[in-house]
Amino acid sequence: MKILFTYAALVVLTPTFYGQSQPVREKPHREVAVTFDDLPATNTVLSQMTSITVNLLWTLKKHSIPAVGFVNEGKLNVPGEIEERTELLRQWLDAGLEIGNHTFSHVSIDRVPYRAYEDDLIRGETITKALLLEKGKQLRYFRHPQLRTGPTREYKKSLDSLLAARNYTVAPVTIDNNEYLFAALYSKAKTRNDSTIMSSIVREYVLYMETVFRHFERLSTSFLGYEVKQILLLHANELNADHFEDIVTMVKNRGYRFISLEHALKDPAYRLPEARSKRGLSWLHRWRLAQGKPVEPEPHVPVYITKLLRTYDP
Repeated sequence: MKILFTYAALVVLTPTFYGQSQPVREKPHREVAVTFDDLPATNTVLSQMTSITVNLLWTLKKHSIPAVGFVNEGKLNVPGEIEERTELLRQWLDAGLEIGNHTFSHVSIDRVPYRAYEDDLIRGETITKALLLEKGKQLRYFRHPQLRTGPTREYKKSLDSLLAARNYTVAPVTIDNNEYLFAALYSKAKTRNDSTIMSSIVREYVLYMETVFRHFERLSTSFLGYEVKQILLLHANELNADHFEDIVTMVKNRGYRFISLEHALKDPAYRLPEARSKRGLSWLHRWRLAQGKPVEPEPHVPVYITKLLRTYDP
């Protein structure tokens, strides 16, 4: 995924606001599917993975959000903890949610030959498939790490053929973002128990995500003539585990209802030709590129956050 920074001069380390969210008087009819990458969690310590899973699932169940979580099975492969880590995935299924394949090791498609990527993908489905079978379900979704689908046409064609042969549906993303930067800072501040910095990061995160939603709503309308059934990418991290409810509130205030990934993919836009991209672009950009239209700049990460990325060291 891409990183867009602003490097405007900053004299005092003070949060930069986009403007407070304003209530929508007449909420439009909008729909969004929620997906989480890097299950069981981005953090590698079992206790953190457990708390992230519990808190995320609590919010998802509270708001009846039919999310899909994408698994890196390599995170399960810790001697003495394999069963406990696997149980975290089972909790997603017990909550009535779905899990998909995100490769075994979150392999970088630009750094390995095709055969190595293929092996990592197949290795990444073993436990996930077995857990789904326990529930009488099939493994059906695949999410490319970094949203990168192949460095060459030949590579992408081979990968597409593999996914089709193994009965995968690719899980695209329309609302992409740099949420992981906020999450990295939040985890540092949480380790330090720095509640002031944590609060400012959360405030900036919610405001930033609203600008991201607004951007892709506008891009969809200008390109498609309507707002697509959006698919949101987030990560299973401490920031979302602690504050996903704030994102849910913002999204609902923008007139959205939460739908399944399966329902979102029924939107005809997801059958449009997509351009191959070496970058982790939103599918809205890929559809535009396939028609010769340029990528439109996305909202910048706020200066306050970029400043912290360079200076905050707990």
